[in-house]
Amino acid sequence: GELKFLCMEKAEFAVDIEKKECDGRIVYGERGMDEVRFLISANPGEPLKPLSKIASGGELSRIMLAIKTSLADADRIPTLIFDEIDTGISGRAAQAVADKLNVISRTHQVICITHLPQIASYADTHFCISKSSTDNSTSTSVKPLDSKERISEIARMLGGKKLTELTIKHAEEMLRMAHENKR
Repeated sequence: GELKFLCMEKAEFAVDIEKKECDGRIVYGERGMDEVRFLISANPGEPLKPLSKIASGGELSRIMLAIKTSLADADRIPTLIFDEIDTGISGRAAQAVADKLNVISRTHQVICITHLPQIASYADTHFCISKSSTDNSTSTSVKPLDSKERISEIARMLGGKKLTELTIKHAEEMLRMAHENKR
């Protein structure tokens, strides 16, 4: 169900758990006695195959979000961190991820590092993270954005370096629509 919500309507997902054996005896290793593989068929008619071998970046992002969503309540994890959950997605899938993160945020704290305006526009609090480097060092800064800075940052995510009146209006509309959808 989670995969369908995230624009993977035809996907099939399974978990394969096998005991590690050697000469008919169960073998215990540093990670226990089970070998666990996630299997997926992203498209109809394709057999289930190991996730690690066939999933694209966008599929991996959405599958990870679906797994974390499914386990969040069972594990009672108060904070979920998603680092670039938007890898390889855009458009409708990005909006679905934003919607899902919004749902999760009603019962968990969500920290999300993203490059997509669809996702960033749903944030309750928006920070801009930037890096600067010299020959000898790199530093990272984290700056909370006020409402005006937030519009500029969303516009930058939409249009790149140069902000135009149109990208600013688009950013304002995205933030307004996200606010409405969150209610």
